Amino acid sequence: MEESRSSDLISKRQRLDSYIAGDITNPKGEGSSKLVQFADNVVYRLYFKGLVSDEVVAAESGERTVTAGFGVAICDVADNLLYEMKESLSDGGEVKRRGVEIRALIHGLSEAFNMGIRHVRIHCDDYPIFQFINGGDKPKQNEMRQLVNEVCRLKEKMDSCEPLMVARNDVKFAFKLAREAIVSQSSSSLDMKAAQGKTCAICLEETDAGRMFSTEQCHHRHCFSCVKQYVEVKLLSGIVPTCLGEGCKLELTLESCSKILTPRVTEMWKRKMKEDSIPAAERIYCPYPNCAMLMSKSDLSSDAHQSKVQECVKCRGHFCIDCNVPSHTDMSCDEYKKLHPDLMSSSLWQTTISGVNVSSVGT
Repeated sequence: MEESRSSDLISKRQRLDSYIAGDITNPKGEGSSKLVQFADNVVYRLYFKGLVSDEVVAAESGERTVTAGFGVAICDVADNLLYEMKESLSDGGEVKRRGVEIRALIHGLSEAFNMGIRHVRIHCDDYPIFQFINGGDKPKQNEMRQLVNEVCRLKEKMDSCEPLMVARNDVKFAFKLAREAIVSQSSSSLDMKAAQGKTCAICLEETDAGRMFSTEQCHHRHCFSCVKQYVEVKLLSGIVPTCLGEGCKLELTLESCSKILTPRVTEMWKRKMKEDSIPAAERIYCPYPNCAMLMSKSDLSSDAHQSKVQECVKCRGHFCIDCNVPSHTDMSCDEYKKLHPDLMSSSLWQTTISGVNVSSVGT
């Protein structure tokens, strides 16, 4: 019965166009799925992860090959696991991680559609991929463009399909599936490595003890890379980062994380701290995108001739304090809104309000 289910799953995967899915084959044919009935009016969560191993193994022919693998999980709105799949990949040559990641997403979307799912939210922890599938930047490599185009084609088949940028610990079970797919021949288990304190509990990468982050209060250990990505995503969401340990509510501090953060993320955290120090009703941001300075209304002084006009303390640009847009002294706020409806509600202003250039996330 198990062999029949596995063969059926593999045959479904092979319906993908061989070029789009890539010439990478699955030599072991592993894969698993929980067979459930999906409702057509529910938004399901799709998690995916593709990994490329750092180890190079000798094939039977004596040639050296790079192994990779991916994991896909589909959950309900309460994050109950409804479906999972994992697959090891090998093409005998160079394998790019993002290519494996996007192939994982293609497999996940294809399986979701074939099982009757029509509403899905894609949880993505890689910002460049998030941009690719969200209609932003396009890949420069032709093969990557083909992969992204296939993702877009599958998205269009859905009634709704929304990508969401998340932290790595939100997709860690997809990490586990992908890691299991590429270390199935390893003599030591993941649990054994984790017990040694040298494997990150999120990405499951073996990491030197000196590059594991922990706090004196709770002693949960995670690799620098996962902590940095997690802090960045949380700050962009306007949330104070807490420990990545399962169920741990300990708030991280800038001081405890300062050694592993980039100057840009450090500046984001300082900005968050300043924002929290100003009452919500008093906060105002410079509306000019190249500035976006956070200020307190009480620190501003009115223009002598126009009480609604304020001057940014950083760039000295004038703006209307009532509607927080560049100064419009020749018309009322309502008149300005009618002339610039897109500007007033565009994502540009949402980005400005956050005070962060999100185009640099994940870089």
